[in-house]
Amino acid sequence: MRCISRSFLVIALITLTSCAGLGYQIGTRVETCCPGDYDDYDNYSVSTENMPLFLRDYVVEEFENAFAGKGLSRDDQFHDLNVVLSYNHINLTAEQEGIDPFVRVESISTELTYIAEINVEMFETATGNMVWAGSISRIHHVTPGEYMHEGPARLEFRNAFSHMLQNYPDL
Repeated sequence: MRCISRSFLVIALITLTSCAGLGYQIGTRVETCCPGDYDDYDNYSVSTENMPLFLRDYVVEEFENAFAGKGLSRDDQFHDLNVVLSYNHINLTAEQEGIDPFVRVESISTELTYIAEINVEMFETATGNMVWAGSISRIHHVTPGEYMHEGPARLEFRNAFSHMLQNYPDL
């Protein structure tokens, strides 16, 4: 009986470990939805605020891919919506307030724990009124020497943006 229990425990641990490596599991939230006239929106511009340089290009690209699924296209000159993607970094321990997670000095041996959040706000170009807002976020536990793997992260960003936009009206 004891042998069967150990076997079951080993199988369960292997399964959980395998699942843990499948993705980043980015959370999503919609904060403002649907006060606009969405049938009138065809094009949008994108700007970023406080976005770490190494994230900027592919986060914008993956947002564009997700938003294209709703029937909108990017046009930075002639647009109905202004989309702002802003990065927010939330430290989860007071001791880490002075540590920049994107500049890791060799002498820092602290594991960082923080929430990385990207807020998405959409403003109607003609009026400046906010017509939609949401966010994606993930809790990070970063040990010294770790770095972000862009390949898997791109897909997770696209999935998170698509999930966040799932109730945004289609054209």
